[in-house]
Amino acid sequence: MSKKKKIKPNTSLVHAGRDKKFANGAVNIPPYRSSTVLFDTLEEYKGWDHDYKTFRYGRLGSPNSLALEEAYSELTGAYRSIATNSGMSAINIAVSAFLEQGSHVLVTEGAYEPAAELFKKHLGSFGVETEFISPLIGKEISELIKAETKLVYLEAPSSNTFEIPDINLLVQTIRDKSQALGTEIIIVFDNTWAGPLYFKPIEQGIDIEIQAATKYVVGHSDAMLGLVACTEKTYQAVKNSARNQGISAGPDTCYLGLRGLRTMALRMNAQYDSAMEVANWLERQNIVEEVLYPPLKSSHSHENWEKNFTGGGSLMSIVLNKQYSDQELASMLDHMELFAMGYSWGGFESLITPCQLQKDRISDIDRFNNTFLRLHIGLEDVSDLINDLDSGFNRLKNK
Repeated sequence: MSKKKKIKPNTSLVHAGRDKKFANGAVNIPPYRSSTVLFDTLEEYKGWDHDYKTFRYGRLGSPNSLALEEAYSELTGAYRSIATNSGMSAINIAVSAFLEQGSHVLVTEGAYEPAAELFKKHLGSFGVETEFISPLIGKEISELIKAETKLVYLEAPSSNTFEIPDINLLVQTIRDKSQALGTEIIIVFDNTWAGPLYFKPIEQGIDIEIQAATKYVVGHSDAMLGLVACTEKTYQAVKNSARNQGISAGPDTCYLGLRGLRTMALRMNAQYDSAMEVANWLERQNIVEEVLYPPLKSSHSHENWEKNFTGGGSLMSIVLNKQYSDQELASMLDHMELFAMGYSWGGFESLITPCQLQKDRISDIDRFNNTFLRLHIGLEDVSDLINDLDSGFNRLKNK
């Protein structure tokens, strides 16, 4: 679809990435299962596509990945996007593109735990220095930025604890300090919880948006997929990073991503509405000490959420009224009828799991001494979900 026409995001979700060059008339672009791509002439064969805009070899992309990337770029306002085989590989190619031995990186303590491990353990072994920062850091980040600082990695809301910093203040502070130092700092933002419908990082001056598209984009818990949305300044480096590491998304996975994209707005809006209803109910329960969900007015991060976000994901956490043993928790969790226990989230099914603070967290930890649980709200009837939680709480209280 031409970007000259200004259309609403819901319309983009239906039409983006459906160019005839990909679809050949099909409503849903069929998976192009191919490693080898044949060329008609020697000139065409030798004409290497440095911009990665054509289908030349399976590892570098397919019509399905090109269509998905085009659609995601339209949604996010990105220059171009890159599809990968998981959210974790999306993080990897985005950050490793700009780091080398001696680089210094600032990473939010609220980051997805495997992302924190990537920085500290894997990249650390190659001489990258990682320093963790409070998920609510503001202007004081300026004091932590060095001449060697190459990248700042943010995630908001935080995984498990759901803090949101003042994003505009944070970005401006980073830019001001890097300008004063005469350096260039890449800002990477994990936008899985809200995006790309409820928050657009690139429009806020952020260089790279990460999306664990396994979640809301695919939406059906049946495929692993990642997306990296880039500015013109960052695209080539990230794409080369993916090529050099052999990271790509297969055509069948991209097909499922495009399929999920078409209904993402309907699913996310419905799940957000249900999540708000569940969160408000949870606030009234004596067994719940705190509901960690930024759209709630009682949330510590509500003001910062309201500044930039137009909606919310359906993932939240709750802090219970005391520390419960595994045996006590099992009395609740092992007998839930609708909420299941499982990794990931963003699908149509509701999930509930115990969770904990990230290993490297040192800031604002006193609030989390009691047991806390993470909930993902699916597409079930919200009254049934509340009844399931109510029964579970009663089992826990009576244990």
